[in-house]
Amino acid sequence: MNDQANMTAPQAAGAGESEPGELEALVKGSEGESLGQIVKKPAVVVAVLLGLCIAAGVWLLQQGGGALVLDAPEVSYELLRNQGITEGVPIAIRLGPLTVFQISDSLAGGAGASRAKEIVQNVERAVADLIENPGRTITIASSAEEQLPAIVQKSSPDDDAGIEVIRVSTDDVKLAGDEDPKRVARIWAERLTDGLKVLQFGEAPKFTIGSDFGNALETLYLNARSEEGGISTDSIDDSFEKLSDEQKLSLTTFPAPEKPAEQGGDSD
Repeated sequence: MNDQANMTAPQAAGAGESEPGELEALVKGSEGESLGQIVKKPAVVVAVLLGLCIAAGVWLLQQGGGALVLDAPEVSYELLRNQGITEGVPIAIRLGPLTVFQISDSLAGGAGASRAKEIVQNVERAVADLIENPGRTITIASSAEEQLPAIVQKSSPDDDAGIEVIRVSTDDVKLAGDEDPKRVARIWAERLTDGLKVLQFGEAPKFTIGSDFGNALETLYLNARSEEGGISTDSIDDSFEKLSDEQKLSLTTFPAPEKPAEQGGDSD
């Protein structure tokens, strides 16, 4: 974060209405004072100290010690190779270089990836809201009436309103090679949350650790940090380029989630 101080010279009130000779008298009044006398004036001392503090603060920011210089991550979509799993076209929804969702878009009516475009807009709104109002929570909302779960960003878990980022569709579940819409939504929410933690807030991932995606994201985060703890969009980009091909693949693709092993009864 770069703080800039806009310093402008103050304009004297009523300068155009001064009596003849007034400005000359002010100039003459300063003549004869030594540099030491000027520096000893209280107002000058305060100004010098303030200037030193500002200079020190700017220097610290430039050193990058713990400073965050992060741009809002770009949200985009990319059409993927169609393997005929669904009647629609598979599309990756990306947050920066990360694939956070993989959806099926029917492309109905010749609109051309209309669902993907709507989801991109929703994610952009959620990111902007999160930047302006930190502390938002990303939750999974579902009800018997709606049947399929949605990812919603709220001001608090008890908030009835919020921004619906994406709702899982039947084809999304089929594309993921899963049978549980809630599990698909949970994985999406975890990838989105950890992606925002790293790319927008410079924080370590938390919810995806243990998965290939989460482990690669943690490596991306650790390698992007400076020795002083600073992190920037440029350092994240550089770190991504230095990842192995396998790690990049883990961050940019969306493999079918692993299904939990079935728990059988006790056997004798």
